[in-house]
Amino acid sequence: MNNTRLLITLVLASSLGQPAVAAPAHWDAVLLTPLGLYHFDPHTVSDKGGIKTVQTLLDYKTTQETSEGQKYRSSQTEIQLNCKSQSARIMHTSYHSAAMGTGKEVFKEGSVREWMDVVKGTPIERIAHRVC
Repeated sequence: MNNTRLLITLVLASSLGQPAVAAPAHWDAVLLTPLGLYHFDPHTVSDKGGIKTVQTLLDYKTTQETSEGQKYRSSQTEIQLNCKSQSARIMHTSYHSAAMGTGKEVFKEGSVREWMDVVKGTPIERIAHRVC
């Protein structure tokens, strides 16, 4: 009986066009700095009440290490941009053992930071220019 239920659920889900896996990220390079190469995913941009939310990625030139000794090669960050006031804030950051946000997630921060002015010549300014 449970197998029949599972089969019906799978058939219904597939007929509704639900994807089996999430679409892969499409990272556009933004700026190369001494720390590494910054990217953003234009497909993740959303707008709610004039605030744009976007996923960014930093691919480090060299292996980094957390205070607990966990090694990582990239970090993914969700950023909010207020295009009108030219300010930004970090929402969430995850640190990954391999390049381009792949490998094991070794650490995650979820605290919302304060709004800060977008500074010219920074990766955030480059992202804001393309998103806003």
